[in-house]
Amino acid sequence: MPAIRKYARQVAERFKPDKIILFGSFAYGEPTEDSDVDLLVVMACPNEVTQAIRIRTALDAPFSMDLLVRTPQNLQQRIQDEDWFLREIVEHGKVLYEKTDAPMAEKSSKRPPRGRGGRPPSTARP
Repeated sequence: MPAIRKYARQVAERFKPDKIILFGSFAYGEPTEDSDVDLLVVMACPNEVTQAIRIRTALDAPFSMDLLVRTPQNLQQRIQDEDWFLREIVEHGKVLYEKTDAPMAEKSSKRPPRGRGGRPPSTARP
């Protein structure tokens, strides 16, 4: 995992994305020696495929990797269109980097539900 975090930091420093999310077996489960690293990079760019190639070419990853690039607008639209794959990544992936001034629609809004006074709602069972 340290190598993955280091790579994400290099991507953030060089390409200034809004967000980098780790998904797949390294994020959700038990990776095997055959597992690759799955990263979603959210950033403004004219062409997502070309940008993914630029990132991979500029920074040599010390591991096998699948790298997806999506613009914030494309990601938001695909989630609204019920793209379960991207929704799963956004909801359950591990955020390795997030720009502090990223668009609000892309910021993580995962907070536990709150009841009165800001406390979690009662979970008492009947």
